[in-house]
Amino acid sequence: MLITLLKGKLLMEMLDIFDENHNLIGTCSKKEVHEKGYWHQVFACLFINSRNNLVYLQYKNNSHNPLSSLNKLDISVSGHLISGETHKDGVREIKEEASLDVSYDQLHYLGMHKTNVTINKDYIIREFHYEHIYDYDFSNDKLQSIDDEVLYFVAFDLDKLLNFIKNPQGNILGQTPYGTQKFTKDDFITAYLDETKYYEKYLYLAKKIIKNEPVSWK
Repeated sequence: MLITLLKGKLLMEMLDIFDENHNLIGTCSKKEVHEKGYWHQVFACLFINSRNNLVYLQYKNNSHNPLSSLNKLDISVSGHLISGETHKDGVREIKEEASLDVSYDQLHYLGMHKTNVTINKDYIIREFHYEHIYDYDFSNDKLQSIDDEVLYFVAFDLDKLLNFIKNPQGNILGQTPYGTQKFTKDDFITAYLDETKYYEKYLYLAKKIIKNEPVSWK
């Protein structure tokens, strides 16, 4: 079973598992859920600042990424829902990864979709993804993870980032708490760039929210 440390407390993370039609069939550990390819639930939220046309990605510590030895740019906040949680309980991930106290009604809910990707024989991703956007006047030097999972947050111009994601050539500039930094295609999660188009979908919906247009993850 997977055991994590949060504020000095040992937590055993057991996840609800489902069949492909989202019927609950039991529980298992986070490690086992990917090894055996069980369907489970994930909360995700992208941070944007509509006033300044900015989007914030987390720079994820590679020690928390079983698929890469490199630090990677990921969606602002994401995490597995533990056993008994609903997608609304996922706001705890915002507290854990960004140190923000946010209520669920402050989020834009985009919908749920299914992700089914086999990375290798020992790591299968079968997830019911609940997607959200949080629009706030952020200061990325104030966004801090409770543990070392997130190294820091990077602010990008939304339009420039979307153009880069569509054609990831050269580099793109992002604002970190330590100044301006260059990022290349290698800093992004390959599956999110190519197979699933995850970044592109999120950024497209962020633009619609800024324009006050209806949004839905379809």
